[in-house]
Amino acid sequence: MVRVAVIGAGTMGHSLAQVFAQGGYSVVLHDLSREILLRAQKLMEANLETLAEAGLFDPTQKEEVLQRRIRLTTDLPEAVSDADLVLEAVFEDPQVKKELFSRLDELCNPHAVLASNTSYLNVFEIVKVRNPERLLITHWFAPPHIIPLVEIVPGPKTSAQTVETVRGILTQLGKEPLVLKRFMPGFVANRLQMAVTLEMYHLLDQGVVSPEELDRAVKTSFGLRIPILGLAKRVDFAGLDMAQRALRNRSYRPPPVRGRSDVVDALVSQGRLGVKSGKGFYDYGGRSTEEILRERDLKLLKLMKFLKELGEL
Repeated sequence: MVRVAVIGAGTMGHSLAQVFAQGGYSVVLHDLSREILLRAQKLMEANLETLAEAGLFDPTQKEEVLQRRIRLTTDLPEAVSDADLVLEAVFEDPQVKKELFSRLDELCNPHAVLASNTSYLNVFEIVKVRNPERLLITHWFAPPHIIPLVEIVPGPKTSAQTVETVRGILTQLGKEPLVLKRFMPGFVANRLQMAVTLEMYHLLDQGVVSPEELDRAVKTSFGLRIPILGLAKRVDFAGLDMAQRALRNRSYRPPPVRGRSDVVDALVSQGRLGVKSGKGFYDYGGRSTEEILRERDLKLLKLMKFLKELGEL
């Protein structure tokens, strides 16, 4: 398997193309707009410069990766006609994905592996393809060129061979594939993250704490333990007997799932959309998106290097 097509060049897609190109694969990156593709090219170039600064990429290989291994196109048939692996990274909209996979089913080699990067949709109920044994979910985490975990979610008809092929590719790319036994909305990491995020919105909406104070509380308490202990091992250190007693304490009630947040609604109404608009919960001081991402990525890379030295990654 040497030819990869990535459909969707946005937040995740451009980074996915970069990962495979760095791994030696021939990649076609597709989107509907030439403008989006050119923006993706700039982001990939900035990503490689950041990796080079961290000592994780040979800058003399930049042209090889960006110019020789990645091809940009707005022509879907051209993108997927000879692909061995097709990665879908388009909007989280069931109808959009249904229509796209219908076209992919027509255009792709009938034995090409089709992978969706959905973070919660049950694509196995939404899309219909020939040879459904080749269809699965590969859920990556932003930024894909740095974060190791990729959740592999097989459908009811996905073959074991497809799962093992994709697992092998991801391992060769230096990723940490986690194969789920069955589909569950949100999979593993996002379900855990969403539970914490719902509580965060609840605390902010109740005016208990500011965003800055909340983040300080996380980073100076359980956030420090998670990279070393995770969640289950942390309970081992506390003691399962204590955990058993804590479960009997019914004074805590998880916040209701409201489907909205007062604080988030107010920020969005002000045009504060986060990093992409320069302001969200935080004000990023007029810096470009590339500058903000570079700062984040360098910190992530330094932390990952330290955790590897500790034997935790």
